[in-house]
Amino acid sequence: MSEHLIVNPTQLYLIYTTRDIHNEYYDYDFLPEYSSFDVYSIYDAMNCLSINSMNNLLIYIFRQWSLLNLDPELHTLPKAKRRKEILSRQFDRIPLTTKDELNTKLKKFIGDDKILGLYLINQIIKFLYPCKL
Repeated sequence: MSEHLIVNPTQLYLIYTTRDIHNEYYDYDFLPEYSSFDVYSIYDAMNCLSINSMNNLLIYIFRQWSLLNLDPELHTLPKAKRRKEILSRQFDRIPLTTKDELNTKLKKFIGDDKILGLYLINQIIKFLYPCKL
């Protein structure tokens, strides 16, 4: 499944290191397990974020999800049951105060859906990786 990612998540280590973690390390677990890549590089990078940056990430994901739902081409795809299930998922942008709140919100949004997990990983990478993609 790693071929569906815009950048290899281990490239986040070029920007974020464990020295950048100012508070205690939080064990995120909102992503499903993938056999073709390691999700812990994403978790490590997210542990380097401040509460303000986490809220900015949340707003970014909210906007991207809202834009995706407006795409008319998406509504013409086959398999109406799956499409309806995915598009009915809500992502709110209520401000966060802890990493646990972010983990819970993302875990609830993804469920255990690997496709939604890939979508969210790509959005997180776009937010965290400042290079032109």
